[in-house]
Amino acid sequence: MIKWYMWRYFLIATVLVIGTAILITALHPFRLRIAVGPGRGTMAPKPAPPLPAASMPPRGLRGNAPWALSALPECLIQTEEWKGTASAVRAHLPAGAIRILAPATLHYADCTVTVTDAQAFVVRSDTQLRIPPYATFYRLSGNGLALLRSSGCAGAQCPAVLRIYSTPGP
Repeated sequence: MIKWYMWRYFLIATVLVIGTAILITALHPFRLRIAVGPGRGTMAPKPAPPLPAASMPPRGLRGNAPWALSALPECLIQTEEWKGTASAVRAHLPAGAIRILAPATLHYADCTVTVTDAQAFVVRSDTQLRIPPYATFYRLSGNGLALLRSSGCAGAQCPAVLRIYSTPGP
């Protein structure tokens, strides 16, 4: 057991050791030398070989996409979006909107929208996207389109999304 009066000697010894280490480190001249010796390259530099051509031609985008019409601004431009309960979202549906009954085929620029019972398919050249259930389309004045997507549950408190689209151009 260390006596209480010995602590001051340990403290003095610690300060001396650390101080000496700091003083030696501060005064030591570090002379770092990097020596590059003569050598010979194994080969001449040349550009990397080109990548091999793809064995299959590139394919367009395919898959489920609730946002499909928003991703194709050449066909339709999304102007508004509301998210919330089905009853709150329906309140934002523009006046005079006419529901598009299935089966129906809509054409906007080079896009074809095929409306079925609860879903739709969007085709543009080699891009084929599916708007999953439950999708309801409305025709708006001025060649606009509204898409109301819900989760399919019954009742006014179901989550839903309403997107309003207009056609591009003047």
